[in-house]
Amino acid sequence: MGESASCKIDLTSPETSSQERSSIERVSAIDASLLIVLGFGGFSIVVALVHNAIHRYVFRDQHSLDTVFDAGGKVTTSLTAVTVASQVLWPVDLIQTSVIALKSGIGSILYFVIGLSLVMVVFPIITIHFKTKAPGAKTYPQIVYARYGKSAHLVYCCIALLTNAVTLTAMILTGTYTLEGIVPEMSSELTVLLLVFLFGSYCFIGGLGAAFYISYFNTCIMFVALVIFTSMFIFPNSNANLHNSTDIRTMYEFVKCVKGPSNNAKESLLTFRSFSGAVYGIVVFFMVLALNCCDQAMWQSRIATKPQQGVTGFFIACFLYLGIPTSLSLPSFLSYVSMSYQNGSYLLSTLDTNNGFLTPMVMEDTLGRPGEYLLIMIVFMALMATGSGEIMAISSILVYDIYKVYVCPFRETCVPSSCPLCGNLKYAKEGVTCCSCIPASDCQNCQDDVNLSRSNPPLFKLKYQCPVHGEYRHYEDMLKDYKGWCIIWISLSLVPYGILMTSLKLNVNWVTFVMETLLTPFISPLILTFTWSKCTSKGVISGVISGSLASVAALLVVAETRYDEGLSDFFTNTSADYSLFGSCISGLLTSTLITICVSMVTHSIKSSADIDEEWAKLFFIDNPLNPWRNLYEDELKNIQQSRNLCISDMEFVFRKSKRIAFVVGIMITVLLVVVLPATMLQYEELNADQLYNYTLVFFIILVLGTIYSVFVPPIEEIIKIKRYRNREQKETKEERIALNSYNVQH
Repeated sequence: MGESASCKIDLTSPETSSQERSSIERVSAIDASLLIVLGFGGFSIVVALVHNAIHRYVFRDQHSLDTVFDAGGKVTTSLTAVTVASQVLWPVDLIQTSVIALKSGIGSILYFVIGLSLVMVVFPIITIHFKTKAPGAKTYPQIVYARYGKSAHLVYCCIALLTNAVTLTAMILTGTYTLEGIVPEMSSELTVLLLVFLFGSYCFIGGLGAAFYISYFNTCIMFVALVIFTSMFIFPNSNANLHNSTDIRTMYEFVKCVKGPSNNAKESLLTFRSFSGAVYGIVVFFMVLALNCCDQAMWQSRIATKPQQGVTGFFIACFLYLGIPTSLSLPSFLSYVSMSYQNGSYLLSTLDTNNGFLTPMVMEDTLGRPGEYLLIMIVFMALMATGSGEIMAISSILVYDIYKVYVCPFRETCVPSSCPLCGNLKYAKEGVTCCSCIPASDCQNCQDDVNLSRSNPPLFKLKYQCPVHGEYRHYEDMLKDYKGWCIIWISLSLVPYGILMTSLKLNVNWVTFVMETLLTPFISPLILTFTWSKCTSKGVISGVISGSLASVAALLVVAETRYDEGLSDFFTNTSADYSLFGSCISGLLTSTLITICVSMVTHSIKSSADIDEEWAKLFFIDNPLNPWRNLYEDELKNIQQSRNLCISDMEFVFRKSKRIAFVVGIMITVLLVVVLPATMLQYEELNADQLYNYTLVFFIILVLGTIYSVFVPPIEEIIKIKRYRNREQKETKEERIALNSYNVQH
């Protein structure tokens, strides 16, 4: 091992970037701006208008406030899959994965992908609990409010908004630095304006449903672009010169001579026996799990689909995701190290590398100007999917959790499980009057009001006639108008915020890993909220606070004691593998233990009736104008319409989905955690053929994912629309026959 390692060269990074700009004609700022505004922005607006037309004239639910934030609640399996894959796939994943590989070797790419894919395997199980216990909730802070009241609710509203801020910061910095690497003359201010335009434009027009449609097109374009890029390495140009050769076997000869981390097998960059890479994989799992739990944008995709479609969609998204980061980061990493070896030192400084300039430089070198356009398309497609989701998430929190609860509640004394029309509880409780309001779907006056709202613009000045539901319908129209202003003001506020973040020249790698890792203490209290009946408000709050303190303390202590420079090199050492691992584990364990211990002392659960009452607080979160029971009418058709539902009914109806989530989840986990690593760990250091075959396997996965993403979602969406139309025509025909029969009899 020593003899093999001694022949490797330890490349150094320049203090400042030594990247030489190639002689090709570069993308101008005007060209990039037009591509982003007219290409991405204009296209997304058209798609949003198409979405509005479908929901206005086919499904006829565009007038509903809930439709804005749950896309109707019936999103198809394939559309869920491509949306989850695009939302989980941050531009940072595309850009920064190759940076991690440069630090830890190609094994870190695999461990990164496994860590993130495992989140998509675990989350369907969490989602099943969410959908069966609180099928009417539109945001996860609503659940916190329903169980614990305003104190814990305010804490998690702040956590949710903080998570959105972290995500948007990473998005803005990634977009800015990527364009800076491709278009040097593009100012950061202009880039921020373009990004905000992309994020907010079609959200304002089409809501969450438009974001699903855009995510489909984003994913398709991203897949096609990645297939084009990766094929350059699978089927290389034999006429290329040695410097910019895309032949994997040629690059292998250079990369194998570069020295990797000392704890890698043979100090090689071409090994999966990388302790540092495995640590990154563990950190990524908890980091992304925290992001998925705390980011309302992630919950929106789960809320917008039924449990069965959601579970299946998540597992398909896991497959789709597998081929994406590897297909871009592995060739980029190999090309960069190959060129750096021939140069005698790394071409980029450490700061430029951490900020994501590696991939733009490689794509420019290998594909020329088309490569720059290709990267703009890939990165900005991912930015659109994620950024728009964040704006919708902030809007939903402001509408459902801030405005409806603290600013302008419809009824001051109401709790989420109360009927806002009469103020009474929706479930039976000893000594308390239960709600007896007539459902809006059975109210004849409401039918006229619904037709009025469908045939007019969504203005809150419409005069509704229903004496029971009319005032609340007016209130929802006001909320829809408020939602529009929320999106506008959020988008506008992102401009100065984005300019401030870019002017600070923050390290993208640090923002991504450190800030997300500090979210891990919030995982356990939230999951326990809708899985453990004895969890209390005091337990959740104390767990969040103590876990956060432990996470920050561990990050600073490990960074100071584990690395030579300590905290004097703050951004580098606090974002290093052991620092992140220590912070992650300390915060998670502390918050879990404190939440459980404090809850055990402070809970008041003494019987099964108390447990039922505790879950009833979540189960009866509902909209009187659009009850969630209507959404599940097919699944609940065997249950009497007049009978009140309970959690056991939902658990029985979705028992198959829960079983699939557990069984398939365990199978995929074994495949990802045991089979795949074990297969690759048998090779101490890859040879040229093994490296080529490894790249080829993920290229095949990418091609299969491309075929699925391009063709299946539109087919399934067309089938859904056709079925709805046929069903509507059948019901209309039956009503007409019944009316004719009545006329004949009378």
